[in-house]
Parts: sequence; C-alpha cells; structure tokens
Amino acid sequence: MPKVNDIVSREAGKGRPYTCAHGGPYSVNPDLVKVDFSSNVNPLGISKIVFESILQNALSVSSTYPDTRCRALKESLSEYLDNDLDYEWITVGNGASELIHSFVQTFVRKKVMIPVPTFCEYENASKRFGANIVFIPLKKFTLDPDSIIEKSKNIDAIFLCNPNNPTGLMCSKSIQRIIEGVDNSTKILVDECFIELSDYKSENYSMISRIKEFSNLIILRSMTKSFGLAGLRIGYIICNPKLIERLTYNQIPWNVNGMAQIAGIAALKDLNHLTKSRALIKKERNFMFQMINLKTQSFVPCQSVANYYLVHLRNKNSTKIRDSILVRYGILVRDCSSFFGMGVKYIRVAVRTRKENLLLLNSLESVD
Repeated sequence: MPKVNDIVSREAGKGRPYTCAHGGPYSVNPDLVKVDFSSNVNPLGISKIVFESILQNALSVSSTYPDTRCRALKESLSEYLDNDLDYEWITVGNGASELIHSFVQTFVRKKVMIPVPTFCEYENASKRFGANIVFIPLKKFTLDPDSIIEKSKNIDAIFLCNPNNPTGLMCSKSIQRIIEGVDNSTKILVDECFIELSDYKSENYSMISRIKEFSNLIILRSMTKSFGLAGLRIGYIICNPKLIERLTYNQIPWNVNGMAQIAGIAALKDLNHLTKSRALIKKERNFMFQMINLKTQSFVPCQSVANYYLVHLRNKNSTKIRDSILVRYGILVRDCSSFFGMGVKYIRVAVRTRKENLLLLNSLESVD
C-alpha cells in the first residue's frame, strides 16, 4: 500500500507562483486514482455522436491548421444559445481558465473584487497581472449584494460564479442586483460554467438574457464541464462585440485546436445527452445526500443545485480524509482547504454514476 506522503508528490500548485491548487488526478499521484470525484465534469462523459465525430475526423483534422477564428463553432454556439445573438458576441478559448486570464489581461489595471470562497483561478489570474484583490466573504455561502455594490468604487472587475464553485448554490437574483447597482465602468464576469448541469433551466437563471442591456457584462461558459470535453478544452465568452474585439486582441492564434472545434460542434448537435446528464445528476445527488446522512455520522452533505456538493466534516480534517480514502480505495475527493476561507472542514464531491457513487459511500463509511 502506498504511503500517504506519496500522494502529495505531485500536488498541483507546488512551486508555482499562484495561489491554490486544482483537483483532478494530476493534483496528486495519478497512479493512485481509480475514481476521480474531485473534477466537476459530466458524469456521462462525451456523447456517442461526439466520439464518432472525433474518429471520423481524426486523420484530416490532425494534419490541418484549425480555423483560428473558430467561426463554425461560434455559429453553432450562437444557434445553441438561441438568444438572438450572432457569432460576433462570442469568443472561444482553450478552456474557461484561459479566458479568465485573457479577461484580466484585457480589462484589469489596478483592482478586482472576488467574493470568497470561490474558484481560485480568478485570484491566480489577477495576481499574475499584478492586480490588487478585494475579497468579500460570502454570508452563509451566499452573495452579499449590498456589500459588493458599496465597495465596488474604483474596482476594475468583479468575479461572480453562478452556481458558485465550490458551494454549488445558485445566486442569480443577487447577481442581477449587483449588475444593476455597480457602475458601468466596472466589468462584471459571471462564470456560468456549471449552470447547464444544474437543477434549473439555465435560460431562466442565466444572465445571457440580459447581455444586451449591460455593456460591462461578460458571461463565461465551459463545454469542458457540460459536454464532458475536459481533455479537449473548450470555453467561451458571451459579451458585447466591442469587448469581444478587445479580448480577441490578446488571444494567441490557434488557441483552440481543430479536434476541439470538431468535438464542440458535434456536442451541440446532441442536446439529448445534456438532458440525460442533468437528470442523472439530480437523481444521484439526492441519492447520495440520503445515504450519507443515513450511513455516516461524520459527514454532512450541504445543499447544492449543481453537479457537485460540499460535505461538511465533523471532527475530521479534509486533507487527511482525502489522503486516507485515496490510499485505501483509489478514490479522490477535493480537499477544500485550498479555497480561500474554507479551512479543513470541507471536501467537495462531484456527482458521478450510481456504481461510482456507491464506491464513494463505502469509502466514507470506512473512515467515519
């Protein structure tokens, strides 16, 4: 059996100039990982249509330079969003993370605001480009719109995540208040990377319906999560074409490879796969909530509408729990101690298939 020290030998973020680590098999020794609950991706993976498209196009796409403008993919996204937005309102990146860094590079000069805890890449990108950061603590894991609006003077940009990562809670009404209350000179990035896998119809809770009302509003989405394309890396931004032009200026040519573009277009033709995934996520998350509450004493699942959820630990340490079940069972959960303000009392768990979820349940029972 591996030693616990072997786990952190490849800890993501070690020796990096940035702030925190990410999940995924390469955040630890990947040889130990049998089931990854630390990555919040579609539990069904890619659809058959996407897989077949990759096979059919692999030879031709691999030897041809891709469209540096991603026009066909943008047009497919425009049709998918169905909100009277043509492709000029969209730019595509090598995953959402690249676009977060492009956003900061383009629009931030001195200061940003980040409600915490949330996705660490906002902080990483801001520090990379030398911005000062104003952290606004969440109140019981929810946004405090009044505090954000009050302290937004002279802020270049505000990061808002909906549903928030790692909490899994939707905050659309609070975000609308913030957008309406903040000065137009402050850019607002609303990260909706997980909204398509949430319990609610994204069109009713997304800020896309208001994108034409606010010239300072930028919406971030990820096909990586929703359509199971984690290894191919596709993210996109929706905003005013004038802002798109500025963002594009800072993007390198061929930032999205040809295979990713082909897969993205194919994925948008199979929306039934997304519908099935959403139904599975809701069913399995509810199942796990019931079973964890029923079968364990030390683990308390927290409310979530997303494809992941927090688990509060009673008299346990999140890093030790992660290491213990990884060494014993090959199951990797997300240690939330690297999230700003979370401490060592939470792990984050992705929703996966019933067979995999039962393996997680058994591992938690064994260390209860």
